[in-house]
Amino acid sequence: MITVNEAKQLLYTQAKPLGKIWVPLVDATGMVAAEDIQSPISMPSFTQSSMDGYAIYLKNIDAILPIQDELPAGTSKQLQLKEGHCIKVFTGGPVPLGADCIIQKEWVNNLGETIQIIEKTNELGLNIREMGSSVAKGDWVIARGTCLHSYQLAMLASLGISEVLVHRAPSTTLIITGNELVKPGESLAFGQVYESNSIGLVSALKATGVKNVSILYVKDNLAETATAIRNALNESDIILLTGGVSVGDYDYVAKAAAQEKVDTLFHGVKQKPGKPLFFGKQNEALVFGLPGNPSSVLHCFQQYVKPAIELLQGKRPVPTIQAKLTAPYTKKPGLAFFLKAYYQEGMVTILPAQASYQVSAFSNANCWVELPMDEALFNQNQLVTVHLF
Repeated sequence: MITVNEAKQLLYTQAKPLGKIWVPLVDATGMVAAEDIQSPISMPSFTQSSMDGYAIYLKNIDAILPIQDELPAGTSKQLQLKEGHCIKVFTGGPVPLGADCIIQKEWVNNLGETIQIIEKTNELGLNIREMGSSVAKGDWVIARGTCLHSYQLAMLASLGISEVLVHRAPSTTLIITGNELVKPGESLAFGQVYESNSIGLVSALKATGVKNVSILYVKDNLAETATAIRNALNESDIILLTGGVSVGDYDYVAKAAAQEKVDTLFHGVKQKPGKPLFFGKQNEALVFGLPGNPSSVLHCFQQYVKPAIELLQGKRPVPTIQAKLTAPYTKKPGLAFFLKAYYQEGMVTILPAQASYQVSAFSNANCWVELPMDEALFNQNQLVTVHLF
């Protein structure tokens, strides 16, 4: 059995970025940029008005100004502002050549064919967005390793970019093991439990940008488990098994993996929950055996599977944070503890219901608190490591 740090270091040496593909922006949510991206244009690409109003020469602010013309948003017309005149402009529309100030329409008395400015200013460039003031052509706008979400994708679209080069998201197979499992919505017989791990894992996978997920359900049977692993290895970059990873009479995951020539890299980590965690590899496919209890599954996903997916996608690692405990906590030394908790404004509260089968704390939890293996007593206001969901 190895420590948490040893397990993570071993994992990091095995997960390498997958191949690169071009995808349309609309399909790139949650994917990771595989190259630095430069802006192909300046933004704005022309000098714009940021207000509905009138373009003027600031030196003429006290004059009665004839309205020369208008320039609505979307026009391709370019105008030179005449001395002693104004041009009506609109938000997002072009600014006429020569104008050095936009007076918003609320500051103007419109006299029909002329205007009188009733609110004065001496600010050159007022309400004018200069060409390239947001982004200049050639600026680096996205760094390689950036996880792409709505804000970045909308920005790229505004620069005329229609597709991005990303690391391929890993294809994934979930293998849910257990004789006792029943799908939600069906009736429970005595001794049965509802199967929730597939829902939790698919949701967590989608949040990391993994969309290609297959789910297999197998009984606690060596041959059936081995067949499921064999089929998954032919189709997927990552295989996640839940349940069957301990040393009981009906725990077949490690045996089935060995039968299918999966190299065992570790089996057992000094942690709670998730002590019997299994990790192996066949060629480039990564195989995780997660303990069956929901808390253990989600903890092991957060601490091991998610970082592996991020490495496969070329994603930059998400740093942990430090926070102060709101109350003291005591544990047994010898295992690293990962506890469901609630983080807010630099403080973290360890929640009740910490047993691996207990899921009620997830209704309020937004993080895991990591408590080191060899320490037992943790004081109020002591700094601890926090892994945000």
